[in-house]
Amino acid sequence: MKPKRYTAFYILFAIIAVIILLRLVNLQVTHGEYYREKSNTRTVRSVELVAPRGEILDRNGRAIVKNATGFSVYILSVDGRSSSQLNAVINNLFFTLGNTSGRIDGVLPLTEQSGKYFFSIESASAKKWSEENGFGKKASAQEIINALCEKYDIDTKKYTGQEIIEIAATRLNMKKLGFSSATPYLFAENVPIEEISVIKEQPESFWGVSIVTQPLRSYPYKSLGAHMLGRVGVVNADEYKANKENGYTINSHIGKDGIEKLLEEYLRGENGRGIVEQSSHGRSMGQSITKEPVSGRNVNLTIDLDMQIACEEALEDTIRAINSAGSTAENGRDADAGSMVVIDVNTGDILAMASYPSYEITTFTQDYNSLLKNPSKPLFNRSLAGTYSPASTFKLLVGTAALEEGIITTDEEILDTGKYTFFKDYQPGCWIYNQTGGTHGYLNISEAIRDSCNVFFFDVGRRLTIEKINKYAEKFGLGQNSGIELSAEEKTGVVASPENRKKNNGIWYPGDVCQTAIGQSDTLVTPIQLANYIATIANGGTRYRPHIIKSIQSNDKKSGSETEPEILSKIDMSEENRKAIVKGLRMVVTEGTAYNAFHGCKVSVAAKTGSAQTSGVYTNGVCVAYAPYEKPRIAIACVIEKAGSGANVAQAVRKVVDSYFENSQVLDMQTGVLTK
Repeated sequence: MKPKRYTAFYILFAIIAVIILLRLVNLQVTHGEYYREKSNTRTVRSVELVAPRGEILDRNGRAIVKNATGFSVYILSVDGRSSSQLNAVINNLFFTLGNTSGRIDGVLPLTEQSGKYFFSIESASAKKWSEENGFGKKASAQEIINALCEKYDIDTKKYTGQEIIEIAATRLNMKKLGFSSATPYLFAENVPIEEISVIKEQPESFWGVSIVTQPLRSYPYKSLGAHMLGRVGVVNADEYKANKENGYTINSHIGKDGIEKLLEEYLRGENGRGIVEQSSHGRSMGQSITKEPVSGRNVNLTIDLDMQIACEEALEDTIRAINSAGSTAENGRDADAGSMVVIDVNTGDILAMASYPSYEITTFTQDYNSLLKNPSKPLFNRSLAGTYSPASTFKLLVGTAALEEGIITTDEEILDTGKYTFFKDYQPGCWIYNQTGGTHGYLNISEAIRDSCNVFFFDVGRRLTIEKINKYAEKFGLGQNSGIELSAEEKTGVVASPENRKKNNGIWYPGDVCQTAIGQSDTLVTPIQLANYIATIANGGTRYRPHIIKSIQSNDKKSGSETEPEILSKIDMSEENRKAIVKGLRMVVTEGTAYNAFHGCKVSVAAKTGSAQTSGVYTNGVCVAYAPYEKPRIAIACVIEKAGSGANVAQAVRKVVDSYFENSQVLDMQTGVLTK
């Protein structure tokens, strides 16, 4: 019996062995070629699935920045592809994609002319770049390109000078960002379908190139609010190094500036993961999701979309009108840039913040060189970083300080003598005396604001002293950060003082207080400071922190805590003093320099214009205003460079006032006061 059991076991074992043998013959002999080809031509990769960023909305929930789907081009690490073959792929991509957004800007600061290579940046920066990238401080541009060509097997006879720079820059950037079999390299994004088709139709020319569909930023209003919104881009080497511990990869997008950078942690979503089967040429053969991506959180700004549009249109239209009407540089012929800020006087909400000229965020990379060379500086955020002389708008501060400090009373009159003769060696003249030889006669504070009388404020400023002028400038927030969330992009400006003059190796003279009192001298302020300054006067002395973030929505997109108004300082203006100041502002509109601009306006406006002389022949125009006069709701500051006068600028402010009250508010047409 025992041998029979062994016999059965041997028979079963033999049957199993035959089955396995037949299976191996089938796999390796009968269909061996098929399975070898399949094994060699397909790979499985774990890939990151990009999460959509949160949308940026206006105060009423209208999308200013949202997401769309676009094509991105990746270079994969492929077994069997040589360094020279990778160079050919990179060159083919540059040839095919043209000006499509790429990844190499600033990586290799070289240029080529007639076969010779030069740095495209100034000497000190070139030495620093060379040293930081391991070439040594003394390496020449030619030595750097030679080293890169040798390292990456770039055929200098096969490619043109520009092609060599493009290939070398890409290879260098790939190395910096850790390109590997596990980490593909994002070469370009938002690629047009026509160019995608070329890549798909010629796989042999694009060995290891993969096309991925993923969410990209979309800007329905093109250049609208570009400076405050900021842009998103793929991380550079430094950003990757600083953020890789937070889950960023070499292909992650990150906010570069503006709101996109400020609120990166909220707008950024949580990327997912997927499994992709690909051919050796990088073509996708199938995909499965292992972890769903989670969208970023939406953000509501305090910006009113209609107001932002109105500001940008008014600013551009007014600049062009001034430019066209001006016959000389002195009267506005060369006006070309400016800023306008609108703020809620009772909360500090920024309703609009425009800087002109602007740029389109979606074509930033392609347009970068031309934008950089444009003399009007379209990349410059004038609302936060532009510093300008406040000119006669500063007289409101001096008048307020003089009243509150008891230097003058609301009905005290000062005689305009044409020339201010208090100082023997310095006797500046009133603008009307300089132009016509006339004077304004006796004026009280309201009339002095209406006529913008220099002699009145020369005398008041001298009696007030520079120390007290600076004290009130601080209370009004001039010459310091406004407190807006985008403070990293803001300049402080400066208020003239002996200390500041000394710091700049200058000498302060007693008569300098006179020029300071009329908004000239060394004083420089930003448009956002001016807007909050006039808002503080309008509401009776409360300076709110300007803010642009209304709320950040929760992950379910349904709720979010709103930013509450925050008081930064208070000026205890007596009602009598406040009325005297704002009466003067109203008279500027009904009788003074802003009359032509605001004549026929359905809402009552209070305003002050200023003409700030700059170096050379140019005069910047400034206008601050609030409305309605009786019950203030909004304050506006507008600066136009080379405008010729503040009166020229007032027309832009009028257009914005009309837009705000006609489109979104209910008015009592008899008084111009809001009934809502």
